[in-house]
Amino acid sequence: MNPAVVVIAYNRPAALRRLLDSLERATYPEGETTPLIISIDRGEEPAASEVLSRAEAFEWRFGPKQIIRQPSRLGLVAHFQACGRLSAEHGGVIILEDDLTVAPPFYSFAVQALAKYEEDERIGGVCLYGLWFNGFTQEPFSPIEDGSDAFFLKLPYTQGLAFTASQWRAFDEWSQRNKAGPHPGLPSQFLRFEADEWFPELAYYLVARRKLFCFPRVSLTAGWGDAGAHFAGGTSWFQTPLQAGDRRFQLPELDDAVAVYDAFYEIEPGKLRRLATHLPPHGFDVDLNATKRPANLHRDYVLTTRLVRQAVATFGLEMYPPEANVAQAVAGSQISLALREDVNWDLWAGVEARRRLHAHAWSRNRPSRRRSALFAAAEVVQTARRWWSQRTAK
Repeated sequence: MNPAVVVIAYNRPAALRRLLDSLERATYPEGETTPLIISIDRGEEPAASEVLSRAEAFEWRFGPKQIIRQPSRLGLVAHFQACGRLSAEHGGVIILEDDLTVAPPFYSFAVQALAKYEEDERIGGVCLYGLWFNGFTQEPFSPIEDGSDAFFLKLPYTQGLAFTASQWRAFDEWSQRNKAGPHPGLPSQFLRFEADEWFPELAYYLVARRKLFCFPRVSLTAGWGDAGAHFAGGTSWFQTPLQAGDRRFQLPELDDAVAVYDAFYEIEPGKLRRLATHLPPHGFDVDLNATKRPANLHRDYVLTTRLVRQAVATFGLEMYPPEANVAQAVAGSQISLALREDVNWDLWAGVEARRRLHAHAWSRNRPSRRRSALFAAAEVVQTARRWWSQRTAK
């Protein structure tokens, strides 16, 4: 497995230089060549020529370097697809958008994960980002610990992707026959993505074909959120700690893994029951994030944080992540196992569940009232000092 590193660039010369510098600091297999491809979408702005100049000036000492200058403006979707199709020539690709920084062992993780799951048709690809938040609730997401370096999610993510040639071909062939749309396995938010997003189609493919993406528990990429097609200004939301040392990653067989999640960031019921053998043997759905609707459920029972009229079993909400409370049988009433018809599905019941989840998620990250007051006082003092300094300088 010797995938090409493919950089998607467009009109952000400073971002491209930052990514290329991090690629230069990364580690690659000794005695082998690692191809680098910089694909530049067509742009007419002055920044476009600077992007090309930076790409041409960059010296790649780990293998062949190729610059592809698209003859016409492709846009995000078509450009992503063009880069993915390069996997046919190289056996695999690692696709990096230009607003990323990579960790030194990013290539090692990608190569090991692609080789590990190449023959498992249930795996649709590999993400290099250590996803720390739920993209639909904007709350922290922490996959349950199972002793491995990876977890599995029925969603892709944008901060660095890797595919084998066969994984990409399966997606590409499917996308030519199907289009993204409503699906009970996807949140309704997917209907609100813009037309220039490639993410929804790949997500729809995963749920339609019952595939998963492999993610690292500690990230191999960090996103800078530079201003671009989707951000008018920068954001630090995608910054996350990066792995440092290179090593042999502990990648589980999918059947052995416990940290396996659906497109709603909910642990799969069968995996949870391995940890919580006290749960009843009949099937149930999981709605701990309070984002599913009855149309998204498949079984008579649901494990939920929503208010219920009658519960078969209840659990507290103290441990992290929420499913750990069920696994450890924490006493309480914030999580309920109930019949679907006994759940309150109205808007305000859902908001109340989300309020409690929000308080639980961020409670350990908030400073105490005393410390908050001290910080506020320091800000007042600093403002007064600046005012006095400006006055005395006149």
